[in-house]
Amino acid sequence: MLPRSKRPTAPSHRRSLPRPVGSLRLVPTLVPFPDTWAPMHRQVPVPYFDVRRPGSQEGFHTPRDGTGIALFDNGVLAIGPVGSLIWQRRESYSSSLKGLGNVNFTGLIGGFADYWAMPWLRSRVEVLGGFGGATGVMTNLSIDAVIPLSKALTWSGGPRARYVTSGLESPYFSITQEQSIASGLPVYNAGSGWQALGAGTQLKYRFNPTWMTYAFVEYDKLVGVTASSPIVTEPGGSSNQWTLGVGLTYSFAMTGLRF
Repeated sequence: MLPRSKRPTAPSHRRSLPRPVGSLRLVPTLVPFPDTWAPMHRQVPVPYFDVRRPGSQEGFHTPRDGTGIALFDNGVLAIGPVGSLIWQRRESYSSSLKGLGNVNFTGLIGGFADYWAMPWLRSRVEVLGGFGGATGVMTNLSIDAVIPLSKALTWSGGPRARYVTSGLESPYFSITQEQSIASGLPVYNAGSGWQALGAGTQLKYRFNPTWMTYAFVEYDKLVGVTASSPIVTEPGGSSNQWTLGVGLTYSFAMTGLRF
């Protein structure tokens, strides 16, 4: 534990808002081979809801962060529960999925920790367990430099990494004997391992304390057992994953919350 006088100061990227204590983001996102889990192009609205105490400072989020709330936050370290969702995969989405069967929505719930090593440098880890379409555990790692370019404009970006266990990997990238006969792809068993390495960047512009807009680009390079799956290597698949999006954030005041 650092002496109080030597602790890092609260991140300079955080700006106080006069009244709002809630934020709602809706992000129309173009996801090719979306979030790694299915080979196709689609547009997906991605909502994000954030709650903070009255008078507290606005936090930093990337489009890849799960939806969570910090139960502990001293300005340097934040810890709390987090959730996310993997979109369903249907055979009808792409001809390259024919014979592979459907995978339902997968809910993810777990915890996160943010650490600000410097006022402009955030590291984040999320550990989430899956339920629904797939089970297993996912670990997301990211580092972001957060650089205010002006009072209204902020740039951020940095590396990403994702690790998954076989329970989460197999429903999307394994091929059973039955699926092999139906699809013409070889039998394949996808186990645990690093799934993707990549990077992301975001540009955010705040019009006023209530409204903000931003655009982002995320890139994942599939690696390990994921990259070796015939679903990725055969026509229709790709180990290069791009996620593009634009978003709008509305901040508002709420009453009656006791925290």
